[in-house]
Amino acid sequence: MAKNYADVSRAIVASLGGLSNIEAVTHCMTRLRFVLKDTALIDNVTLKTIPGVMGVVHSDTQCQVIIGNDVNLAYQEVLKLGTPNSDHSAPVTRKITLRRVGAGILDALVGTMSPLIPAIIGGSMVKLLAMMLEMSGVLEKGSSTLVILNVIGDGAFFFLPVMVAASAALKFKTNMSLAIAIAGVLVHPNFIDLMAKAAQGQAVEFAYIPVTAVKYTYTVIPALVMTWILSHIEYWVDRFTPAVTKNFLKPMLIVLIAAPIAIVLIGPLGIWIGSGISKLVYTIHGYLGWLSVAIMGGLWPLLVMTGMHRVFTPTIIQTIAETGKEGMVMPSEIGANLSLGGSSLAVAFKTKTRNCVRPRLPQRPRRLWPGFRNLRCMVSRCASSVR
Repeated sequence: MAKNYADVSRAIVASLGGLSNIEAVTHCMTRLRFVLKDTALIDNVTLKTIPGVMGVVHSDTQCQVIIGNDVNLAYQEVLKLGTPNSDHSAPVTRKITLRRVGAGILDALVGTMSPLIPAIIGGSMVKLLAMMLEMSGVLEKGSSTLVILNVIGDGAFFFLPVMVAASAALKFKTNMSLAIAIAGVLVHPNFIDLMAKAAQGQAVEFAYIPVTAVKYTYTVIPALVMTWILSHIEYWVDRFTPAVTKNFLKPMLIVLIAAPIAIVLIGPLGIWIGSGISKLVYTIHGYLGWLSVAIMGGLWPLLVMTGMHRVFTPTIIQTIAETGKEGMVMPSEIGANLSLGGSSLAVAFKTKTRNCVRPRLPQRPRRLWPGFRNLRCMVSRCASSVR
């Protein structure tokens, strides 16, 4: 039976203290993720008993409400209730701690990457289909159909910086078109050719500042950091540009400031951060071997519960882009999912019940034909007389 997610969403928001207590909301594959002003206003007892809510997970100022595969329906109904923090009250000032900084980075990664997962999965499955068709001999290597299939599969990855910029613009509440335009510079064919020449040793500079040779396709962190900085640049440019010139001067200044910063500073820094994370993860894998996969597999359900598994998405993408394979995180994830599936199946068999057997319908009383009833009476009398 289909659930009424309009009622479910209203009940969830009410249990979280209302829209005025919600700073932001997003969703992943199965959960609504609310960032709250005051977690003390949460009515946990009511929240957990709402029909359609499978569970609740708390993480600092974030409350994750587990809905299941229909989470997008619930998310759309939450958005219909109004914009979170619609009372325009002053933002809550919180003390900056290492934990809050880590939670903020995690929230930015999850909020940005979660909406992109369907495109990444779709592209991956198309690439897998193309590989199977080639290996089975259905399509010849180099055939136009196979090339087009690979292009379809690569689309989500090649233009990943643009997709990340669009998603991050929603997360950081900045101008999406400007974020996409600046990210588009990083994947522009002429810029890609220029970076290829820089990688071969040719000097490349912008306004006498050397430009590091970086390949931005298939990357996540540069576009994510760039969009976050763009949100601050837009705020300051908006404050200092005259109202008469805002229509043309403001966007021009934003692009002229943000794009060079992305090319000269943020892009290389993002690549270095991503490469550093990848090298750290796979250095551990190099020392521990298969044991690191087992450890990661054991920790994976806990990472999923807290949303920290999304941190490894940029690492996986960058590793595949650099080496063409990934041999630690994805095998760990597959092993963890298989073990959870086996455990769920075992619990299903162990806790099965027969109470759901279809009840038998009441039988209608048999009505005899009057002539047959009289004949039966005559036979009974004859039998009695014989005795």
